[in-house]
Amino acid sequence: MSQVVSAAGLSLTPVYLASQHSLLHTPRPQHHIRGSTLTAVIIFYSDPTSFLLLLAGNKDWNPCYLVLFCLDPYLNTTSILSQPVVQRSEFILLLQSVVQAGKTHIYFYTSLPTQLNRQGHSLTKAPLEVWNPSKIYTLKSLFPSRFLDFGGKILQVSAQCYDVPFAYYGKNGGCIGGNVDALNIIGDKYRFGVNVIPLPNVGFARKINGTYTGMLGEVMYHGKDMTVNVLQPNRDRLHNFDLTYPHWGTSFAFLIRIPQPLPRWRNVLYPFSALMWGLLATTTIVVASSLALLLYQQSVINDPVNIALKVGSGLIGQSMPDKEITVWWARVWLVVWWIAVDILAAGYTSNLVVVLTVPVYPAKLETVKDLAESHLTPVMYDYGSFVPDALRSSENPILAELGRRLYIDPNITLHDLYGATLELVMQRTHTLVCAIDYLIYKQHSKNLTRDTYIMREKIYNNFMIWLLRRNTPYTRLISDNLIRLLETGILSKIYQLHTGSLLGKSSQVRGDGALNLEHLQGAFLVLGLGVVVSAITLLMELSYSVSKHKKRRSSLIQEP
Repeated sequence: MSQVVSAAGLSLTPVYLASQHSLLHTPRPQHHIRGSTLTAVIIFYSDPTSFLLLLAGNKDWNPCYLVLFCLDPYLNTTSILSQPVVQRSEFILLLQSVVQAGKTHIYFYTSLPTQLNRQGHSLTKAPLEVWNPSKIYTLKSLFPSRFLDFGGKILQVSAQCYDVPFAYYGKNGGCIGGNVDALNIIGDKYRFGVNVIPLPNVGFARKINGTYTGMLGEVMYHGKDMTVNVLQPNRDRLHNFDLTYPHWGTSFAFLIRIPQPLPRWRNVLYPFSALMWGLLATTTIVVASSLALLLYQQSVINDPVNIALKVGSGLIGQSMPDKEITVWWARVWLVVWWIAVDILAAGYTSNLVVVLTVPVYPAKLETVKDLAESHLTPVMYDYGSFVPDALRSSENPILAELGRRLYIDPNITLHDLYGATLELVMQRTHTLVCAIDYLIYKQHSKNLTRDTYIMREKIYNNFMIWLLRRNTPYTRLISDNLIRLLETGILSKIYQLHTGSLLGKSSQVRGDGALNLEHLQGAFLVLGLGVVVSAITLLMELSYSVSKHKKRRSSLIQEP
């Protein structure tokens, strides 16, 4: 027995001894009775079935390594190995004394319930070897894997087949998807089949008055082995189910309709902000009027208004005769001003070329705070997600506000899933809350990429898991292989293939790239504005010339 203990690593870890009564009736920390680092050794002489049946009532009892040491050579231990509480453990070792030719030997056994012997019977009690006192035993030799071959066992998988691209209805009506493919790959390696049983509705995994419904209800109460949908780990699920390792990032996102573009005439103003336009106007008035007044006070010019207008007209590319101003400091003033004007005009013109053909939109909502301060109402389907309760009970005031305004749509239309809620989004009154992967699919499949966007900030970033029945002995085997698919890139490739086959190549196109009359409205507005400004300038110049001519004529008439 000391060699077994040593091979199992118990000699290097704390050992806890407990009697049958103490183990059954004394509350213990969970790490004393379950976990991947726990080895339990049960020594018995008489049939321990009654004890095992009582122990089965403790759902937390599940040591990774279970050693059964039977001191009675004539006891039928096959029925003991078949006990469900024994089969919970990932690794099982039975030691039993056997009397042969007057000598007592110790035989090692394990349990391979998914495999059959030559007679077609389950290898519930599979012999390993006879104990050899001179042999050094290793952990692998004493505890071989029990599930390298499932022997064609069919795993019953409960699924909600509206979960693109992970589990969804294919063209032939069956439930397919990336997670289904991943499980089938693992099944091909270990010789088990997969039977995906779709739920009759879109219910996910709700818990009502302590009772699970949906997929988790099927696993908990109706004999299904596992689920493969997008589910996240939480404390309740960890306590009631086996969870695979988190393997794929997921979150909940908001789909929002792009706000209506600003009026086309504002394209002319868009290259500069309001502050920039204000500074530009103020600077032009100050520079032009200051120069004109200084020149007029020094009797360099006779008409300050004319000079101020010519200096300011540099913004619109109007030239100015260089002989009108001959003072050196005024010329330096004008050189600095014209360089600044050229830079401003180039910046405005280059930006204008872009915005004339592209609609100008108000700022988008990109954060949860922006959304909470907007008029939009978050909307979800009533499919059992944890998000509504999490939002309403959140200590974050922003999330709590979204939870208070959240509208749960109870009317789920299977032939047009999210059709009604998308209509609310297109009316710019609501924002759709959904898992990010499905939201991207829905946005593309409904050809809404040009009209909607997914808000940059997400909520409840988490990881996807698969859930199995509590105390399933092959949970870690499936988890290890699932992570292996992730590490090799196979899982990502599977998801990409399913997403690509659903979206197609054309769904990503946001426009045909051709310019039409609508796009050129801004250019025609600029042309019309230029004609109007030119006409006004011409009238002002004519009026000024006529006025100046009349004054000169009047002065000539008054001369003697």
